[in-house]
Amino acid sequence: MIKVALLEYEKETKDIVFQLSKLFTHEDWCFRHYLKASDLAKRMKEEEYQLFVFDEMFKTSRIESVFVHDNSNAIVIYVCENPIKTRGDDERSRVFYISKENIAADISAYDQMIRSQCIQSHVYEFNYDGVRMNLSYEDIYYLEKNEKMVYFYTKKGIFHKRDSMNALEDIFKEFGFLRVHVSYIVNSKYIVAWYKDEVELINKVLIPVSRGKKRKISMK
Repeated sequence: MIKVALLEYEKETKDIVFQLSKLFTHEDWCFRHYLKASDLAKRMKEEEYQLFVFDEMFKTSRIESVFVHDNSNAIVIYVCENPIKTRGDDERSRVFYISKENIAADISAYDQMIRSQCIQSHVYEFNYDGVRMNLSYEDIYYLEKNEKMVYFYTKKGIFHKRDSMNALEDIFKEFGFLRVHVSYIVNSKYIVAWYKDEVELINKVLIPVSRGKKRKISMK
């Protein structure tokens, strides 16, 4: 179940919910509308949200700390008068900025990225040392190929298996993972910065990016 929390005016909320209903056509989802951040904070003691939608007036250090930083698995959408200005140098891949004047078009432009990151509560199943493992996609930071083994770097530790990176890329791309290098597949949700030949993840790890892969990603 994808749960959405909206801190937004009524007019924008109606437009956003309508667009999300088309985006999550094949998913179970629900939403709650709030006018006060304090009401949302209280509700979060009882349930978790996979997607937050905030009016730009709520883009403050306090909101960022309570709702964005402390919920590293969640996707965040800021609805702004000027998305480019409000975004500034923010390179976080799980934070999106859309225009109040073009809600439908902007959500549509980001629809695949938003959906793929929201469904990461699904699990990836594999055998690890004879034991069947179920890893939520949202618990996986990145995959690394080293010789014949693929290593999974996750919130639960490091696991490995023999597999093909091409085969894993086909599986993981539906959930918002990017093949940034012949030897690396990263969870785009946890990318906080892009550099010339590296990406930085939320856990401070730097992953190499090949020129060819970066060019291919930028063209999507």
